[in-house]
Amino acid sequence: MLKSYIKIAWRNMWRNKATSFISIFGLTLGVTAFLLLATYILNELRYDRFHHNADRIAYVGLSYQSPNDEEPVFSSNTPTGVVPSFQRMFSEVEKGTRVYANAGPATIKYGEKLINEPNLLYADSTFFDIFTFHFIAGNASHALQNPNTIVLTSSTAKKYFDKEDPIGKRIEINGSPWVVTGVIADIPSFSQLQFNMLGSYQTLARSKKEAWNAANDVSYLLLKSPDHLKALQQKIDAWVKQENADAEKAGFQVRFFLEKLTDVHLHSKVAASGNMTYIYILTAIACSLLIIACVNFTNFITAKSMERAHEIGVKKVLGAQRRQVIHQFMLESALVTLVAIAIGVLCAYLFLPNFNQLIDQHLTIQIWKGTWLIYALGFIFLVITLISGTWPALIISAFKPVNALQGKVTKNKKGEFIRKALVTFQFTISLLFIIATLIAERQLRFIRTTDTGLNRSQVLVLDASKFQSTQLLALKNRLLVLPNIQGVTASYDSPVNVQGGYSLTAGIGNNNQSISITAIPIEKDFTQVFDLHFLAGEPLTQADIQQVLLSDAEQRKYSFIVNRLALSGLGWTPDQAIGKAVSLNGRKGIIKAVVQDFNFTSLREQIKPIVLFPEYDWFGKLFVKIAAGKHMARQLTMVEQVWKEFNPNIPFDYHFLDQEYNRLYQSEIRALKILHLFSVTTIIVSCLGLFGLATFVIQQRIKEVGIRKILGASVASIVRLLLVDFIKLVLFACIIASPIAWLVMHYWLNGFAYHIAISWSIFAMAFLLTSLITLFTVGMQAIRAAIANPVDSLRSE
Repeated sequence: MLKSYIKIAWRNMWRNKATSFISIFGLTLGVTAFLLLATYILNELRYDRFHHNADRIAYVGLSYQSPNDEEPVFSSNTPTGVVPSFQRMFSEVEKGTRVYANAGPATIKYGEKLINEPNLLYADSTFFDIFTFHFIAGNASHALQNPNTIVLTSSTAKKYFDKEDPIGKRIEINGSPWVVTGVIADIPSFSQLQFNMLGSYQTLARSKKEAWNAANDVSYLLLKSPDHLKALQQKIDAWVKQENADAEKAGFQVRFFLEKLTDVHLHSKVAASGNMTYIYILTAIACSLLIIACVNFTNFITAKSMERAHEIGVKKVLGAQRRQVIHQFMLESALVTLVAIAIGVLCAYLFLPNFNQLIDQHLTIQIWKGTWLIYALGFIFLVITLISGTWPALIISAFKPVNALQGKVTKNKKGEFIRKALVTFQFTISLLFIIATLIAERQLRFIRTTDTGLNRSQVLVLDASKFQSTQLLALKNRLLVLPNIQGVTASYDSPVNVQGGYSLTAGIGNNNQSISITAIPIEKDFTQVFDLHFLAGEPLTQADIQQVLLSDAEQRKYSFIVNRLALSGLGWTPDQAIGKAVSLNGRKGIIKAVVQDFNFTSLREQIKPIVLFPEYDWFGKLFVKIAAGKHMARQLTMVEQVWKEFNPNIPFDYHFLDQEYNRLYQSEIRALKILHLFSVTTIIVSCLGLFGLATFVIQQRIKEVGIRKILGASVASIVRLLLVDFIKLVLFACIIASPIAWLVMHYWLNGFAYHIAISWSIFAMAFLLTSLITLFTVGMQAIRAAIANPVDSLRSE
């Protein structure tokens, strides 16, 4: 019996090639899209769970609050004393490790190879006792025990040593010799800790003392039990309050908080690199695509049911039972589903590299771990077969033999309603995606074009971390001689993502005021290069710089530049603030100028108070502002020539400040790309369903069309008659989709402190676009029916 069912199913598929192709193509698109999105979602949800001790690893964050602050400031970095102190004091802690990021890209030299490596981290020797990274060569227990030892990833080792054994080889990092003690497999894409090289923390001067006055490390603790997290948090809170009792009485609060490692990527207060909201959105997209593919398949089966009515009638007359008919159609559905899944898996595998390139990720099929993929495919097979096969099988098997043989099943109003409802559902989903894409595009355009108060256009960014201040000034003067160079300056870090946490204090004794504030050391011409708008005071002068170049830090006198918001916490107007004495983490000086508020972090956050202050001890970034024009390549060549005069041993690597700014919105840009791709996929699948319904409806009304033509109806009027019902479906779908899309995107936009308003024109544009797609999909069939010879359609009457 089963063999007979399979044979009939195969013959039916082969007989109806067009219908079978469209059904399989639609399901294949749905399965391919689902697998690609599911791979990405699984990658996000599996972050850091591959470590053997993942459930026992705790991430340590920091928060602090000054007396005049309304809310605490959170930091992802902690002082060097956290890990060793917590290990000694708290029995819940088994081990700990500190991770420190290299300041700027490291220049690596091996033989004739000279490369800037951006992903160099330093870690304590306990790092590989806590985290699980597979060693290809070397010993995990001893790899970082000694100073100047380093572990490389597999691809990094191959880049420098090719087929040589790297263990024991010496490389130069920023001019110092290091010994390679280990090679590990490349870091999985679902790891927060991403590095190409991992050096010994003991090599750094910071490892020699347990300091508490600066927070630059990322700290992790290995607990003896995953159940100890809450108890340890309580002990840490009690210890901090005891140690800072005097400061707390004065209104200063410091807290160290613990987070599970596996929660950090999506849920951390300060270190989240993912976004759970996008996981929900992408999960909805993946499921929606699969559902509309099933709906599309269901529509085709039911639309073709009257063509097989006689077959069903004959089978029932010959004694076939209803359950046998159900089995037949369920098997046909399963066969189509099986073929679609097989092709979909192949397409997902082939398109995964392109998908990676689109979203700038490194997803691999290994994320599924083999058996997970089999279970997932089995689940998809059952879901599609049941959703797309059960209802049509029940409907078709219920045909009465007499009605089936007389062709009366074509007048089934209930079936027609359900088919239209399914198409409406498809277009509701499509409209949701289109509206969401249009809003997301406008928001990202707003982000890119809005005036943040800091002119980042045409600004070249170079690494300044290896320069002494005198070298940097000499390089600056040499660059300023070049044509079309409008300005050169430097700062501690990126001006579009300033993270430095400080305390600004004004007043003396008990009358002082202190606020937590962001601050960044800058070079003299910083405000001019970035076109900051002055409200009071004047730019820094060479005299101001001379005051901070004194070797004795106690003798230095600082000239501070603050934004307007910084004054609101101190109760001054811009004019009143000029000349006022203030202290910034012990740096004493006066307020030299007040600038207009500007965004120095992502637009997700409100503008905050900030202090700019000259300090030439160390700069991380050099900025070269180039005049806009057609000769950018020539300008870059000239800048490179000057760079090589000063840095013959450091590669000329550069990027533009706009690129740094765009990286702040990497998750939004990635989500928009996914929306673009799968909105198009959804529209294609929906159009297939619409095509099937249109074919069915027009075929049903073909005799009506013939009669109308004989009675004098024009082609235009007939086309209009056939199209109007479909436009009504789109309009109804738009009415359903619009409020849902508004609620979802309103929630998404609220994640930005600065965002667009949702305009009615977006919904009108989505409706217009969907209507045009509908007109194109249905219109061709309607025109063909309208211009057909009525004699052919009426001949059988």
